[in-house]
Amino acid sequence: MFFLVLSALGAVFLIAVAFQTPGFPPPVSPGEKVVVAALFVFLCVLGILFALRPNWLKTRVLTEDKNKTNNVNEGKRGFCGHHPDCSVFEHHRIICGKKTWCAGCLGLLFGCIMSILSMMLYVLVPLKLSLLVIRLLFFLGLLVIMILYAESVLPRRHAGVHVMVNVLCILGFFLVTVSVVELSGDIVYGFYAMLLCVLWLDTRIHLSQWHHSRLCHRCPQSCKVYVTGIIFGR
Repeated sequence: MFFLVLSALGAVFLIAVAFQTPGFPPPVSPGEKVVVAALFVFLCVLGILFALRPNWLKTRVLTEDKNKTNNVNEGKRGFCGHHPDCSVFEHHRIICGKKTWCAGCLGLLFGCIMSILSMMLYVLVPLKLSLLVIRLLFFLGLLVIMILYAESVLPRRHAGVHVMVNVLCILGFFLVTVSVVELSGDIVYGFYAMLLCVLWLDTRIHLSQWHHSRLCHRCPQSCKVYVTGIIFGR
């Protein structure tokens, strides 16, 4: 609830920014666009790293005792596609040939790649959109993020839908960031929007962890991987 409240307050502030001026703001210079794009691409690259290996940062900060605990629990239940290898989490995985992917991470990977390409087009191709269209794109980005939150806690979902929603989530971050920059004419608000995107993604991760814990707790098997504190499989 703490993360949800922070996310909602951040969204309200961005909405106020989107409607702070009745007319069109001063255009953003090409140099400022490059700065915004560079930071956004950097965040997307980090997202790609986490999608391919969710524990690459976590493993560097775990204490020795936590490592021992994780090793004990991992011995009880193997992992497949970043999730416990059991029927409860089958709808969280995508199987492509002999490779098993986490549906959420696969969507994050594709979404980051598509958003990087979209941001490059934003910098290289000048577009003249009306104020109404930019505001509609802004609210479309917020709507996608709301759908992501709702989908992450559904009791039943299809893995393919989970992939698509996560792809649209990162594209939603792109729409929100670019729209805020264009509506405000100030890259500082763009930096704030990107900071909020990180918060929104972290909130989604917390919702997903809560959902995984509920699934694991209700499962009749005794391993209880998520209940005992493991967040992602290796």
